[in-house]
Amino acid sequence: MTRSFGLVEEKLREAEYFFDLLSKTSRHSQESEYCFSAFVSAARSVTFALQACLHEVDGFKDWYITAQEALKHDALAPHFVDFRNKSQKTGENPIGQVGHAHLRQYLAAQFDGTAPTHVLVHPRSEQLIDAVGACDSYLTSVTQVVYDCYVKFRTIVDPQWYFTQEAFQTSGKTFADAVQEMGYPASWAGAAPLDEDPWPLLSSLNPSCAINDLFQARLGKTVAGPYDHKA
Repeated sequence: MTRSFGLVEEKLREAEYFFDLLSKTSRHSQESEYCFSAFVSAARSVTFALQACLHEVDGFKDWYITAQEALKHDALAPHFVDFRNKSQKTGENPIGQVGHAHLRQYLAAQFDGTAPTHVLVHPRSEQLIDAVGACDSYLTSVTQVVYDCYVKFRTIVDPQWYFTQEAFQTSGKTFADAVQEMGYPASWAGAAPLDEDPWPLLSSLNPSCAINDLFQARLGKTVAGPYDHKA
């Protein structure tokens, strides 16, 4: 892996940041347009960063094909590609753009109190949809992809899972190699107690999954540490 998985984590946090800002903006405001544009760009960049970080990892390309198929069948994910392309390539921003064809529907929704604060015209159904709700749903789908990737390739992207006997034996390395990769002299491996497994301690010296809070908030799931069940 030539790039840190932290790039993916930061892009996901960036998308959450702009989503939160968008949800607090007022109707037909410039701020809502800015936040929507920034959100779409950040959210779409998550999977780009994922590919950039893991494209050299064995098994990633086949796994990502499956992940792409899941997003293609998502109700909204394909349309965010169009939203991003319009925003970045032509400067068009679709949020709050209600044309003559939808004006009656929009005004009626405002009168009966069902109109969302921000609207989008659904590219396929041509119906008005809640822009914030659409962004929320799309970001949850993207977060699910990142979570699935984290679980699948955890011994590569998660610091605690990387420093496990399983991960090092797979790559033909020893505990002494792991100690050295942690920045200590390899000879320190000989100081480990003979009656205890030294791997849990070494693993615990590393941070746990940095975006477990996002996984919990959106999916109700977290990535457990490799030795949590032994606590």
